[in-house]
Amino acid sequence: MTLDSETAVLRARVATLEALLTEHERAAAERVQRMEQLIADLSARTQVFEATLQSIVDGVVVSDTAGRITHVNEAATSIMGLGRPGVDAAENWEERYGFFYADGVTPYPREEIPLHRAVRGEPVDHAEMLVRSAQTPEGMILETSARTIHDARGERLGAVVVFRDITDRKRREREMAQQLVAERERNETLERLRIAVHELSTPILEVWDGVLALPLIGVVDSKRSAQVMETLLESVVRMKGRYVILDVTGVDVLDTATADHLLKIVRAVELLGTRCVLSGVRPSVAQTLVELGVSFGKLVTLRNLKHGLKACMRWKEGDAERAGREAAPLTVSPPGMR
Repeated sequence: MTLDSETAVLRARVATLEALLTEHERAAAERVQRMEQLIADLSARTQVFEATLQSIVDGVVVSDTAGRITHVNEAATSIMGLGRPGVDAAENWEERYGFFYADGVTPYPREEIPLHRAVRGEPVDHAEMLVRSAQTPEGMILETSARTIHDARGERLGAVVVFRDITDRKRREREMAQQLVAERERNETLERLRIAVHELSTPILEVWDGVLALPLIGVVDSKRSAQVMETLLESVVRMKGRYVILDVTGVDVLDTATADHLLKIVRAVELLGTRCVLSGVRPSVAQTLVELGVSFGKLVTLRNLKHGLKACMRWKEGDAERAGREAAPLTVSPPGMR
């Protein structure tokens, strides 16, 4: 082979090597470019992730499978006072905080802390826990939810915990509950007072055996008369009353409407076989009744409660005598002894 031919071969080989080198350089440049693009995409995604994490108003804590905290947003730092990501291991922050149930007394079992449950693969929803630290010795109540983090193949990568401080909300709820209890107690007190006033406004007195007295005070309107009638009828049946004295000494106004209400009460009582007497009509009231032309019909009216009681006693004695005569055996004289 001549020198020229060897030179040509060498030149061809050099050209081939240069082409291969150029191709490798181009491929390497493309790989570097793709790598730089991947790094840029990863950096952008990381920035988006960090920005999203920091923009969440609730506290967010991310840990690895060992429970070591890897990411913490500003809300979590503000609420819990956590340190720099990747520095605080689970054991460390557990030593700094006391975990209790919402009652603030019962300790929260370590294995039940939402972070540990999520690391084990257990989801946690709206768990309430009270957390105490040197910065918050009085404690704060957190509402916590947690989930396990998995990769595309389903392998566990760690856990994420989201929590919020609900101390003020729970305080307001306690205050509202206390207000509801106080309001219920006030309502019960008012109801007892209402019943007491009702009973005091319609006092049924058993002044003698079978003799009941009802002193009326104030205004006797339609609603009041219905209450008086109901109470009086129940008392007549329960106390076996034979006579009733309606004393109107405390009634300020006795007009046509009031008289009509009283007569309705008297008629209802008499339907039960009980006799009624009206006492305590004052002179001024009597004058008003005459001017209005009000008549109580056959209803006996007496000066005061004392006279009413005497009248009832006379009726009672007369009824007893009549009952004795009716019960006496009939005696027939033998023939020839008239």
